[in-house]
Amino acid sequence: MTKYSRNEGHEEASLTLRMPSDEVDARTSRLSIGELLGRYEEFCNDTKSGKEMYPWASRFAMGYPLPSWQRQFKWTEEQKQRFIHSIWSGVDLGSYLVNELWEHQGAEGQLHFRKFSEVLLDGQQRLTTLQEYVTNGFAVKDAAGIPRYWRDLPKVERRRFSLITFTKATVSSWDEEVLRKVYDLRAFGGTAHTEEERALPNG
Repeated sequence: MTKYSRNEGHEEASLTLRMPSDEVDARTSRLSIGELLGRYEEFCNDTKSGKEMYPWASRFAMGYPLPSWQRQFKWTEEQKQRFIHSIWSGVDLGSYLVNELWEHQGAEGQLHFRKFSEVLLDGQQRLTTLQEYVTNGFAVKDAAGIPRYWRDLPKVERRRFSLITFTKATVSSWDEEVLRKVYDLRAFGGTAHTEEERALPNG
């Protein structure tokens, strides 16, 4: 094995060289899926937290507004089922990325959210899939291989699902160009796998 030292060659490096810095103050919070479901309930049932608070947005996922530059939903039925199955199976879900919330009071005394408040920058496919699942949009096979909708599940299983961690990452910027840059960094940072690269055939 080739020897490695993290500081090898640093003596010859220019002291004025700088790599990209954090422009958006990114931070993470270990939240549960139950907290996401609670947010979605409030979004659907309370006009003070619903679409009226985001007049600049036309699409939403689990109550989070989507920016105009977000692509449309792309996942297939199989991809959606695989994601929900991975939640039940305890697989790490990674994180979804949103902008922070900025609430202000308008001249008429009503509260408003600043444009790009809580905008979803990464995670649309996963959060939209989660929303479809908990609103009975599609079924996922249970431990016996029988397709089950959310409405079919007993409370104990719904509670288990709700307790699973789904980390939220938050950035802080009101500059649309910066937010677009963050979106591109998250959306175009990887290479899609091919069928031949599956670890399990037909898995």
